[in-house]
Amino acid sequence: LETRPVLQGAVVELYRSLPARSTMVVADLGCSSGPNTLLLVSLVIGTISDHNREAEQEQRPPAAAMELQFFLNDLPGNDFNLVFRSLDRLQKLTADRRPQYYVAGMPGSFYTRLFPCRSVHLFHSSYSLMWRSKVPDELSGGAYLNEESIYIGKSTPPAVIKLYKEEYQKDLSLFLTLRFNELVCGGHMVLTFLGRKSKDMLLHGEASSMWDLLAQALLSLVLKMRVKSTN
Repeated sequence: LETRPVLQGAVVELYRSLPARSTMVVADLGCSSGPNTLLLVSLVIGTISDHNREAEQEQRPPAAAMELQFFLNDLPGNDFNLVFRSLDRLQKLTADRRPQYYVAGMPGSFYTRLFPCRSVHLFHSSYSLMWRSKVPDELSGGAYLNEESIYIGKSTPPAVIKLYKEEYQKDLSLFLTLRFNELVCGGHMVLTFLGRKSKDMLLHGEASSMWDLLAQALLSLVLKMRVKSTN
């Protein structure tokens, strides 16, 4: 709800800037599969419909007619079949709205190239960019240990914190470089992800507490021999 005005503003600005009979390409990175997956598609269609309706009421010429192409991106293991089955319901909800739109899946990591150069007008990502592309090599290889934690917790050594920080810097720099090549001139990106107000990575907020609780639950399962430890 807090980011909706930002996203709506970006959509309207792009819509009014494009020439007649063109196609606006929108990519949702980290779309997942569930009740929230098609929210972006619905919001973009609704924003453009409302914009044209207001233009008619104010007797202003509406923006030029165009089509929308949506790409829903997530890792190949995502349940894209569930996403595609949800499209029928979306089509019924948007039957009386314009413009015409098309939806396609785009499996793959957003830490790799996904689209041709200068082909996407709007990138959107919600609560996905805090996920790393991989566990730091030194940690997965056993050079460092992060006992009783699955991310950064109270018992995490400073050396491991440094590894995660460096991995994040590399991942985010790579992400921005890739999207720069794929974004059209004058395009927009609306990215929502978790952050922190302090440089101290050990100061716990709700997210850190959640991972601590999950780590405790997994450790309990290991001690009860419900699951096997890989260490």
